[in-house]
Amino acid sequence: MKAQNGEQQSSPTTPPNPGSAAQQQDALNTSERSIRRVLIIAFNLIPHNGRSLQVTCESLSSDYLRLVLHLIDRVSSFRLTSKEAKMKAVKNRQRIEEQFLKGVNQQRQEQAQQRREEKRRVEKDKIMQSDDPELQRKWEEKEHKREMKRRQPKMKQMKVKAM
Repeated sequence: MKAQNGEQQSSPTTPPNPGSAAQQQDALNTSERSIRRVLIIAFNLIPHNGRSLQVTCESLSSDYLRLVLHLIDRVSSFRLTSKEAKMKAVKNRQRIEEQFLKGVNQQRQEQAQQRREEKRRVEKDKIMQSDDPELQRKWEEKEHKREMKRRQPKMKQMKVKAM
């Protein structure tokens, strides 16, 4: 038998309009997130005394259910008394909080990238639909310059004061 006690955060739902500032603020407001307390119990069952696994499960299911309910009652009254256990719990909560913030930030970056790609695709379609080859050539040159600038290594500029 393996039992694990932990807290699990429910992830915020993806808003239908990702550009809304209020919805992005809600996703960032971690103090108002709903937190579900979860007790995860896993039973590794094996056939016992020549009986099939199904028969074993049926005969022991009421015992397992009573055990689970008993564990729920006991864990709900459990308090951390040692400093090491409290520090470990605080560290785990901080780690989970950081993971959540990283996930939110990554989602925002992906949404921004999708918006940029969509905008660029619409612009390209609009230019390619026009019959003016000069306009298409200028757009392609502009896009080529943009790509070359992106591929260029980043240079740091330093200002030197004259004495």
